[in-house]
Amino acid sequence: MRAVIGVALNNLAVLAAASYAHSKFDWASISPSKDLIYHDCFDGFKCARLIAPLDYKNDSDLRTVAIAMIKLPAVVSDDDPAFAGSVFTNPGGPGGAGVGFMLRAGKGLRDVLDKPGLRHYEIVSFDPRGIGNSWPRANCFVQDTLRRDAISLELRGRGPLNGRGGTNVPYILAIQKAIGLRCQAVDANGINGGQIMAYMGTPNVARDMVHMVDKIADLRARDAVDRKSGGDHGKDLVELKREMNREDDDIPRLQYIGYSYGTVLGIYFASLFPARIGRIALDGVVDVNDYSSGPGWMTNLVDTDEIADRFFSGCHEVGRKTCALSRNGDESDASIKNRVYSWLSKLDEEPISTIGHTDEIIIIRSQDIREMLGAALYRPRSSFITLAAALDDAMGRDTAAIVKILFQRHIPHLDDDCAIDNIDLDSEAYLQEGTSSVLCADGDSVSDYDIA
Repeated sequence: MRAVIGVALNNLAVLAAASYAHSKFDWASISPSKDLIYHDCFDGFKCARLIAPLDYKNDSDLRTVAIAMIKLPAVVSDDDPAFAGSVFTNPGGPGGAGVGFMLRAGKGLRDVLDKPGLRHYEIVSFDPRGIGNSWPRANCFVQDTLRRDAISLELRGRGPLNGRGGTNVPYILAIQKAIGLRCQAVDANGINGGQIMAYMGTPNVARDMVHMVDKIADLRARDAVDRKSGGDHGKDLVELKREMNREDDDIPRLQYIGYSYGTVLGIYFASLFPARIGRIALDGVVDVNDYSSGPGWMTNLVDTDEIADRFFSGCHEVGRKTCALSRNGDESDASIKNRVYSWLSKLDEEPISTIGHTDEIIIIRSQDIREMLGAALYRPRSSFITLAAALDDAMGRDTAAIVKILFQRHIPHLDDDCAIDNIDLDSEAYLQEGTSSVLCADGDSVSDYDIA
């Protein structure tokens, strides 16, 4: 193993918030291929659909998946002395799509990694199997967005787990079991394009990365010989590699930057394929032992309350000019915190009734506000000021800003549900089934747990 680096690359982490305008692209216009074949896509990117085995453990299983890959080319050609190879990246999740992440942050990431005149990288990402533009997709509500959103509304209306005198846990568990039955039927019958959900565990994705690294090396070998021979393809790849004077032990190695769950993927790769590592940078490192064999994600929560407290203490420090929840007479951050939580207690007794921008009936409860704060803790720099202003407005009975946040994260958009399945057409759609499929494959079965 050459290098595995566990770091907090602060200048890289901010790239996830970057946004770049780009054109639309029809992934169906690309035929999946066993060899890596890039096509122009979006604006300045290259895309491919690479065929990989569905089940790496069973050579007799001929079923395949098509991995959606995207590349931001280096600013120099592959044969330039400053070309430093491919850097793979994964945005996290599980369930996060690499294509959308690349469109938002790929150019910034390349700018950070490049050292002009000395090294220049191409940046590569992909939608993990079953997710985003990869096919088949883990989708339990194919052509049925209305029922998907109906379940979301029912879960939201039911309230928090500790609500309704203890009856919520069995009811919500029953809903999740019913969703599981639907997923099982859809996947078994290939309604979503083929069986995929049982093959989405992190080891499978890590093996896909080996496959992609090898195919990139093969493509680079072909391109190099093309330049030397003028396009003579009458030789097999073994001979092409020999002509490039590649040593037998000079196997292609992964260069990788992973964020959040992407650190889990990087650690799994390092554990499974240590000889295939060049350099790995892990940012926002997940406790992989907790993830793989412990309670699951619990160590991620050790500082949650402290970060929530920073929402209030930071508000007090900067004052009302920056934080709308602050008041001139506040003696400490406790004054702000007590004021907000007193308001939340009143919401439990008397929720806010309001109407959305397209006449939706909306009820705002304390649970909604707590979930907003929980989401803001994940991105405090970009969320705290906006959330404070929205809360201050809502405490004064102006709910427009709160409703906007609700529609961004918590309330489905029903306008087009009966017209067309926008999830199937939206290449960047995030589906909970993708996350659940990975987590269920990576963890112990909980299907026999009782209510307690």
